[in-house]
Amino acid sequence: MSEARLSILAKALVEFEEDIKKIKRDTSDNAKSIILKAQSLTAELETVAESTLNEAEKSIENEKSSIINSLRKKYNEDKESILKQIKQRAESNLDVAIQEVLKALEGAYK
Repeated sequence: MSEARLSILAKALVEFEEDIKKIKRDTSDNAKSIILKAQSLTAELETVAESTLNEAEKSIENEKSSIINSLRKKYNEDKESILKQIKQRAESNLDVAIQEVLKALEGAYK
């Protein structure tokens, strides 16, 4: 082999090794960049997940409150209806009792 050819091979080997080192650095830098991006995306995902969870919790609380208020309103309406029926029956019974008392008084004064 000639000296020129050895020189070319030596330069090619040096360039190859430098390219390998550069690729290793680039790979390392790319890996670091990917890891940092993954961490950033994970933090962002956590924030979005927490926000969504809080919104869902508020929605459930609002729906629960709405159902409770609806049930409370229906209970009060039913209670008022029953009290009205009781009052009507009591007034009717009072009217009957008054009529009986009046009949008894009429019978006593005759």
